[in-house]
Parts: sequence; C-alpha cells; structure tokens
Amino acid sequence: MKIALYILFVLALSYNVFPLALGLNRDRRSSHLLNVFHALVFGLIQGIMYWLGVLLGNTFMHLLEDNQKIVVLGVITAVSIRMLLESLKIRKGERLFSFDNYVKFVVMGIAAGINTLIIGMTASYLSPFGNLLPLLLVIAGFAWSIAGISMNLSRNNIILSSLLHLFGGIYLFIFALVYFFTQNWL
Repeated sequence: MKIALYILFVLALSYNVFPLALGLNRDRRSSHLLNVFHALVFGLIQGIMYWLGVLLGNTFMHLLEDNQKIVVLGVITAVSIRMLLESLKIRKGERLFSFDNYVKFVVMGIAAGINTLIIGMTASYLSPFGNLLPLLLVIAGFAWSIAGISMNLSRNNIILSSLLHLFGGIYLFIFALVYFFTQNWL
C-alpha cells in the first residue's frame, strides 16, 4: 500500500511538465527525435530540481526537525494549493506555451520543476524511494512529457490536462495528511 502511495506521489509531483509538453508540439512540425529530446530535457529538469531542493533543504531543515510533520504538511499543502490554482490557469489555456527558442524552453522547464524543488527541501524528513526518487522523477517527467507531446492540442485535451493537474494537487494534499496523521510512515 505504501509503495502505491509513493508511486502516485511521484506521478503527481512530476505532472507539471504535461501542460507544457501539450503545448510544445502544437503545430506538429517537430520531428519525433526532437520531441523525445524535449521530453528527456523536461524529465531531467524534474530530477535536477528535486536534487537542488535536497541540497537547499539540507542547509536549514535540520533546524525544524522538532516540527518535521508540520513542515512536511505545510510544504506539500503549499505545493498542492499551487497545483490547484495552476489547474484553473490550464483550463483557461494560460499554461500552454509555444517554444520559439531554447532559452524559453529551459526557463519554462525550470518553472515546471519548482514544485519538485520545494518538495525536495523536505527530503531529510520524507524521501519516498530514498536516493532513487530523482531518477524516478526523471522517468515520470519524461513519460508525462511524451504523453503531452503525443496528444493533439484540443479543448478536450486542455480540460483533461486541467483535471489531471487538479487531481494531482488533491492527491498531494491527501498524501500530506496521511503523512501527518500516520505515526509509522517512514
């Protein structure tokens, strides 16, 4: 049961690249190899941002160790609220971008990885799958990106993306509550 919760956690956390990938190949002129490269970059950014969050969290999270459950609950709740608000933007079509240069592409990939950076800061208290989590985020980010790139940009797919983002945010909040109320989580 715990493994299933962890897998859903990884999928929900890495979902932020899907709306970007959905808008990435909107004109269908990119080659398949280029799309795979873009998906790989999105996935790598997810793993790197988590790892940077771990490094950042290691500098000061030890100061909050007495309140670790509250810290994890607060951080994951903040990320889930952010995802809920972003789901509304996706539904309106505000989170779909066309990437006319690689600087914008990388900047948007980093912006999509902010949630993983924030969650990475709590890794000293909560780290599903241990040191494998950054690799799993790369894989999940790649998979979400491939799924987004392969879909047509239509109103139905935008609504689907918004709903999945909403469900991801809700799941992260539920995950945080389970972590908070369960005594034997780690």
